[in-house]
Amino acid sequence: MENLKLRRSARKDSERIDNLVNEFNFKLVPPADGFGDEEETICKKISDKDGNIIAGCVGYIYPWGCLYVDDLWVDERYRKQELGSHLLQAVEETAIKRGCYLSFLGTGDFQAKPFYLKHGYALYGTVLNEPVGHESFELFKRLEKGQPKRHCRPIPYQVADGTEEDVELIGDKLYEYNLPFLAPKHDYIKINRKLVDESGKAVAAIMAGVTESDVGVVWKIWVDEEYRDQGLGTWLINHFEKKAKENGATKIIVEELYDWNVGFFLKNGFKVAGVLSDLPKGHSYYIVDKDL
Repeated sequence: MENLKLRRSARKDSERIDNLVNEFNFKLVPPADGFGDEEETICKKISDKDGNIIAGCVGYIYPWGCLYVDDLWVDERYRKQELGSHLLQAVEETAIKRGCYLSFLGTGDFQAKPFYLKHGYALYGTVLNEPVGHESFELFKRLEKGQPKRHCRPIPYQVADGTEEDVELIGDKLYEYNLPFLAPKHDYIKINRKLVDESGKAVAAIMAGVTESDVGVVWKIWVDEEYRDQGLGTWLINHFEKKAKENGATKIIVEELYDWNVGFFLKNGFKVAGVLSDLPKGHSYYIVDKDL
């Protein structure tokens, strides 16, 4: 540690760390048959007679054959008309045809938990005070060909595929809806750091930050194989906790953890907020958090 220096990470560092973490994960559990090592986007939309998007759903198919439902939004004037149901089912059907066996998602107490429960999703985790004063819920659903679907009333609109621009618009619309509940205090604060050796080569790094609602988030953490088991990961986590707290964070959340790396965070004081069995198949997916 005495020969290493702490530096801010640039975008190219973050991209490299992201690739290295994914590479490590895929060595342990390769992508499912028929899937590549890049996520695939699904976007479904409903437009009015003038071509304006009035509802949309965006999901991502991950290499292990699972669907993550990211954004689901319906214009306030068109709610309670089953548009969201038709969109969700369209995204799920696309994922099933692609070969996905499971769908999962996160939703807040001010969003759509009852809606997802009606569509066959079940709770596997709860994160308290995320954002502060609210709860976020983690839900999942097995996707199997031929399973019965919730009956939806017919709608006088067509569900169509969306473009990359539509993905961005749907995300923006959902963010606008969430804004009053998120009570943002500032812009996202990036706290990406790396430890470099005497030659300037990065040997460990963390991609993390503080959200607009004062929640610390760890996206990725990585240590070069040669430097593992020397406490560098713990040092980076402790450094991030200090910086996050200085920037107003009240807690830290880490997602996209698995049974092969969750132990590191548990040893560093994090608690399990949710565990989803069989993601990827034969393993478990975790969400952990820690109050500051």
